[in-house]
Amino acid sequence: MNTAQTAIVGIGESRVGRLRGMSALHLTLEASRHALTDAGLTAAAIDGVLTRNLDMDVTYMYSQLVAKHLGITPRFATDINLGGATAVAMLEQAAILIVSNVCRFVLCTYGENRRTSWAAERHGRIRMGNEDFEECFGLTWGMGPHALAAQRHMHEFGTTSRSLGMIAVAQRDYAMQHPNAGFRQPLSLDTYERAPMLIAPLRKYDLAYLFDGGAAFIVAAQPWARDHTPGPVVSLLGFGQAHASEHLAYCAPMVTRTTTPAVQAGQQAYQMAGLGPSDVDVALLYDDTTYGVLVQLEDFGFCGKGEGGDFVAAGHLGPKGTLAVNTHGGNLSQAHLDGMLHVIEGVRQHRGAAGLRQVDGAGVALVSGLGGAFATSTAAILGRDDR
Repeated sequence: MNTAQTAIVGIGESRVGRLRGMSALHLTLEASRHALTDAGLTAAAIDGVLTRNLDMDVTYMYSQLVAKHLGITPRFATDINLGGATAVAMLEQAAILIVSNVCRFVLCTYGENRRTSWAAERHGRIRMGNEDFEECFGLTWGMGPHALAAQRHMHEFGTTSRSLGMIAVAQRDYAMQHPNAGFRQPLSLDTYERAPMLIAPLRKYDLAYLFDGGAAFIVAAQPWARDHTPGPVVSLLGFGQAHASEHLAYCAPMVTRTTTPAVQAGQQAYQMAGLGPSDVDVALLYDDTTYGVLVQLEDFGFCGKGEGGDFVAAGHLGPKGTLAVNTHGGNLSQAHLDGMLHVIEGVRQHRGAAGLRQVDGAGVALVSGLGGAFATSTAAILGRDDR
């Protein structure tokens, strides 16, 4: 499959933060309409709709509901949920639909009001799978497994909390330059180290907090993009997806390893694109936690296994570093929208539209997803086509 025949032609995002009174559907539609405007398309042109089903306001056939409100009659629509790997999985699915001539324009969209809806009445509650045998004994969803895995990495390789802090600081430095970031206050390493330990060894700033917001992107055939898109075309050069044959409900095997399925997902994406880690200008690595970034730096080949801590400590990350990682601030500092904003940042960097965050000469971006703690990894490589 030649995924380079596909391109991302429209992007959109809503405001992010604590948006009281904004429903998940409202945020999804707002982002979708921004993406349509950016692509120069009407809703009637969209024939594929992919969404992530909601966590907080569980909704049956959500993609159909979104299509209804936008005035779309899709040829193909479905909900996808691979946790934090969903955004890239949607991009992969959209490319398959385009290349196989099922659809011409695929809208990938997701919005949620997770920050303000915890206290609101809900129609249902999604079952994560770890409620009965893990969460009830104190292993909290998501962050607990990351903390255990980080402890293992520290035990095996001597990784320090200071290296995790440097990741948090580097991403905050980028977020301070982003007009739509949830956290734009300065963060120093001293402030990080004085922050409370929430789930050892993870401190307050090691964790990504829930946000209200929405994001969307539109995928089309590359020939259409070349004819109708002003400026550089952002093509999908390769993708990969890999699974650990595990589930969040049975996370013990995952948290005793220091390698994630990102190894396999990255190899697939690199091979499809005909590129390698040294070709990547911007790495947009999924970041539920700072440890998630560190272990993916290793697994995607930017440094050797066990060398992530030293790589970060050497100052390679941040606006003054040698590798541009999560230039939008990531989940940690822009907003936690399950990786949708990572895809959007990849497009902005290739368009040269990232403002003060712009990476000079950005021509190749790796975008990743990590879902169900470390159960699933997705990876996509985006390339810039100046025509």
